[in-house]
Amino acid sequence: MAARWGRHLAAALCLFGVSVPGQAAEPAADTASPGGLTAGSLLVRGRVIGAIPVGQYSRVEPIGGRVITPARPLPDLDVTYFPSDHVAVAGQIGVVSTRTSIRGSFISDLPIGSTWSLSMTGAVQFHFLPDNAFNPYLGAGAGYTRPIAYEPAKPLVTTMKADPQLGPMLQAGFDYHLVGDWYANMEIKKIFLPPQVSRIGPGSATVRLDMLIVGAGIGYRF
Repeated sequence: MAARWGRHLAAALCLFGVSVPGQAAEPAADTASPGGLTAGSLLVRGRVIGAIPVGQYSRVEPIGGRVITPARPLPDLDVTYFPSDHVAVAGQIGVVSTRTSIRGSFISDLPIGSTWSLSMTGAVQFHFLPDNAFNPYLGAGAGYTRPIAYEPAKPLVTTMKADPQLGPMLQAGFDYHLVGDWYANMEIKKIFLPPQVSRIGPGSATVRLDMLIVGAGIGYRF
């Protein structure tokens, strides 16, 4: 009986922060915000990216020349969910504008116009150090682009039409824990696109290129 009342008294004193000799202290609760991205994390990233066409090749009929697609800066937003500590699923959707022109044709250089496209990418990522502040990752997936609107360079070009494109994608990057639920991010990815056939007025252009995308930004974990 005395031992039982002794335990009750010790527990009551511990509530007021009084330690009792011979009584094991309860472990303190961990109130620190973890820095890792682990199972159940939802990370929303915003980036500024550079979309850089690489390996460009084109054929223009009947006037000859080559199609030029310039590099361009773009905003980028993706959502990444971690079903496990090391594996994440990332998705991105947006609308991008591409301005193209023809150089070296039989009738000199001329602008073609702008194409507005719905752009989507999806990837499965492997994160190497989920419990660390610095967490590099590799990913693989696909990129899809579907033209939705055109702005022909009138009066030389009056109509434009292009095919959708779907190609495999590889990516590499890292997240770095800043403070609380905020993370810095850097990423590079390459989309391997199939040839695209565009109708330009009475003529056509076949363009082959891959897209290299380099970006940096910030993310918030929910």
